[in-house]
Amino acid sequence: MPANSTVVVCTGAPGNGRDEILLRMKERTSFHYYHLFDYIVEEARLKGLTLTKLNVLDFYDSQPGRMEELRKAAIERITREIEGRAGTHIISTPLHFEWKGNRFSGLQEREVKTLDPDLFIIVIDDIIRVRERLGKDEQWKEHRFTLGEIANWRREEVSRVYELARSFTPIKEVQLVAFENGPEFLREIIFDRGKERVYLSHPITGEGEDFFKKVRRFASSISDHYVVFDPYMIKDWSIVEAWRRMLNDAMEKGDAVPPRFSFTIEYADGVKDCECDTAEVEAAIKNIRFQIIDTDYKIIENCSAIVVYHPRENISAGVMCEMVYAKSLAKMVYVYYPYEPSPFFEWYSTRIFQDEKKLRDFLIRESRLTGQTPLDIYTSRKPRADSSNGRV
Repeated sequence: MPANSTVVVCTGAPGNGRDEILLRMKERTSFHYYHLFDYIVEEARLKGLTLTKLNVLDFYDSQPGRMEELRKAAIERITREIEGRAGTHIISTPLHFEWKGNRFSGLQEREVKTLDPDLFIIVIDDIIRVRERLGKDEQWKEHRFTLGEIANWRREEVSRVYELARSFTPIKEVQLVAFENGPEFLREIIFDRGKERVYLSHPITGEGEDFFKKVRRFASSISDHYVVFDPYMIKDWSIVEAWRRMLNDAMEKGDAVPPRFSFTIEYADGVKDCECDTAEVEAAIKNIRFQIIDTDYKIIENCSAIVVYHPRENISAGVMCEMVYAKSLAKMVYVYYPYEPSPFFEWYSTRIFQDEKKLRDFLIRESRLTGQTPLDIYTSRKPRADSSNGRV
C-alpha cells in the first residue's frame, strides 16, 4: 500500500445503516469508497452472470464455491486500486448474514489479510430501526425478522470482526460506532487520529430529556479535543427500560403482563412512538441486555480514559460498573460529582471534580491536542494548587 494510505474495513449487519452513513460522510469528506457488493456484481458480469440484491444470496446458497471466487477477484481488484492511489480507502461490507437458515460470510480471513486494514469499524443501530430498514429493503422486505434474530445478527457481526482483528499481530484497532452518532462522528474516528477517545459514562435509567441535554452540552464542550463516545447513542436502552417498567408496573399492581406495550425512542431527528409484542421482546431481552453491556465495555477498552458525568447524588449502578471495569484495564477515570462520594465511588475514581467547569478545563488542558502529557496526572510536574488527595 502507498505510505500515505489508510485502509478501513467498515462493517455492520444488514439494516444497521452502514452505507447510509458512509454516503452521508462522503458528501462532506473525500475518501475512496469501495462497496464490496458492487465489485462482486462487476466480476460476475465479466463472467456472464447477472447478480442483483434479489438473487445474490440464492446464488451464494446454491453455488458457494463460485461466489467465493467472485469475492476473491473483487478483493484483488480493490487491492490493486488501493495500491494505485494514496488517501483513505474504506471497504464496506457486512461480515455475517443469514439466509434460509444458512450462515454466510462477507469476508474470509485470507481476504482481510490481503486488505491489511489499519482499522475496523462496526456500524450498529438499535434493533427497532434495523427492523424498519430491513422492511423497506428490496433484498429483505419479504422476510419478517424477529427482534431476537436481528440481535443475533449484530452479536455475530461484532464477534466476527473481533476475531479477524485478533488474527493480526499486533491486534488491529476496532471501533464500534452507533448510527445515531452521525457522519461527522464517523469522520472523526477515521480522520482525526490525533484525538484521544474518551468514554462518557453517565446515568441513563430514570433520566429525562433535560438531563440528556446537559450530557450532550458537556460532551460538546470537550469535543474539539476528544472523540467522545456516549453510550446513550445506542438506543436499545429505550426498549430495555420500557420492558422493565412494564414488568415492574404489572407486578406492583398484581396485573397480568399485557400482550403489547408502547414506548418512545428519542432520536436526533425527533421522537419515535413504538409498540412491541411482549412475547417477542421476552424471547430477545436477555440477548439485548447483555449486548448493551458488552458493547459499552468494548468501547471502554478502545478509549484512553473514562469521563464520568454524574450530577445526581444517587449513584448509577451502570456507571459504577463501568468505572470498575475501566480501572481493571488501567484506564484513568475522571469524575464530575458535586457531592461527598462514598468510599467505593472514590476508590474507583482517579480524580473527582465537584465543579463541572473544572473537569472540563482539566480535560482540555491535559489533552494531546494541547501538547500536554495525554490524560496523565502522574507526571513530574509540580502538583497544582487546586488539588488535594486527588479531589477537586
